[in-house]
Amino acid sequence: MVTLTINGLYKRLARLGILGLLVAFGLSLASCGSGSNSSSGMGSALVTMSDPPSNGTFGDVWVTVDDVSASISGTSDSGWVSLVSNLSDTSGAIKAVQLDLMHLPANGQCLLAQLGSTSSLPAGDYQQIRLKLVANNATGVTLLSPSNESTTNQCASVNAWNCVLPNGGSLTALNLDSQAETGEKIPPGQIMGGPIHVAAGTSVDINIDFTGDGSIVEEGTGEYRLHPVLLAYQVSQNLTGISGQVVAGTVSGATVTNGAGISGANVALEMIGGNPTDGSSSVDRIGNYLRAADSNGNFDFCPLPTGPFDVVADAGAGGATSGVYNATIVTGVPNGTQLTVPILPETGGPATIVNNAGSTLATNSTGATSINANLYALQTATSTLEFAVPLLSGSAPSIAMISVPCTAGNCTANYSLVVPTSNPLVGAYAVSGITWTLPSTTATPAYKVEATCTGSSSPPPLAEFSTSQTVTPAATTTLPSGQPPTLSGCQ
Repeated sequence: MVTLTINGLYKRLARLGILGLLVAFGLSLASCGSGSNSSSGMGSALVTMSDPPSNGTFGDVWVTVDDVSASISGTSDSGWVSLVSNLSDTSGAIKAVQLDLMHLPANGQCLLAQLGSTSSLPAGDYQQIRLKLVANNATGVTLLSPSNESTTNQCASVNAWNCVLPNGGSLTALNLDSQAETGEKIPPGQIMGGPIHVAAGTSVDINIDFTGDGSIVEEGTGEYRLHPVLLAYQVSQNLTGISGQVVAGTVSGATVTNGAGISGANVALEMIGGNPTDGSSSVDRIGNYLRAADSNGNFDFCPLPTGPFDVVADAGAGGATSGVYNATIVTGVPNGTQLTVPILPETGGPATIVNNAGSTLATNSTGATSINANLYALQTATSTLEFAVPLLSGSAPSIAMISVPCTAGNCTANYSLVVPTSNPLVGAYAVSGITWTLPSTTATPAYKVEATCTGSSSPPPLAEFSTSQTVTPAATTTLPSGQPPTLSGCQ
């Protein structure tokens, strides 16, 4: 069974008390597709999608999926095999499924909808995945309803098959680039954990993260374009998530005590990803798993790939002198865990890290007028681990991804990253409890800034670091000229 889920990036209120339901639902889903294909060299696939969290920009984001396919080739645009045979039609007609990415499934379920299935997936290591959408001007489209999706085009009033409804605005078509012709590809560098291995006569669960609101770019008044930010990886069959609460912590001696929940705290799940260019340590990156906790500090991540994960939390806003909390990281948290994460209050307000004005962030060889880059502020957790600290409110961009304009191949953009100004609280997870290492009071708080871009000439995506920069409460730190070093080959 291949379970394909599309998961967004930002700010959905956590669901409470549903872990048992999630596990039960996941187990029933796994059982429904557990019958293996007896044909030699073949596996089976069940393809589903999950709802993304929302940062509240859009009430609805309707997309119409025409095909999901995979290839064992890591470089060529060939050898694609459909994972949803019910959407293919040799007569030339288009069969598709239309879904609202902002829709929240009932009863706290992870999955939004079932797209289809195939029982003829050749065994192999799949290195690329492709999501194909229906063109807005397409004709002869038949909408299917494999799991209670609507068979009425929700974008018909704007003469499209893909559309958005901004909060406080009107329904408008969602412009596409190549997603309707060649499909949106997820290259090897964006498949976490390496190729998806499908053995003969077996089933596999696959997850695709779709960065919801962060994949939509406003092109002008009332105009929106889809620039999908996608990751893929194998998930556990029971879709078990990680949930819990972020609370205010206090320290007495060597003991950390948990207090009340913190409304709107940032929570991220991180995994080691890519190879750092500075060679000093392994680096945790947020990927697509960043949430704002609910009004009681509760959070929930589901579905998830097979862990363990490092859970990171902080809270606060630029310019604030209270209500700011430094980062806490809990390492090695397994799937199915319900976790309490204490974060410690700061004094003096957060710091802001800005780039040197006019510094080139990236270059590209395609003549594109803009590229997408990710920015991370990294702190040290241990001698062998750096991690991305969730940016505090007031950062520009407000999330990790930034659209960088390019002129004559040089891509330059200003940014400011608002971060806590204390060293992190570090916990090592164990079933018996968390072992805490208190923040260092002798080491000066410092950050490295990392920039990455996808579409590089050789995966994984390129990564560049600044040198370590100290920060001061309520002050601005400017990176030296040329820091981080210029990314190359971005597309």
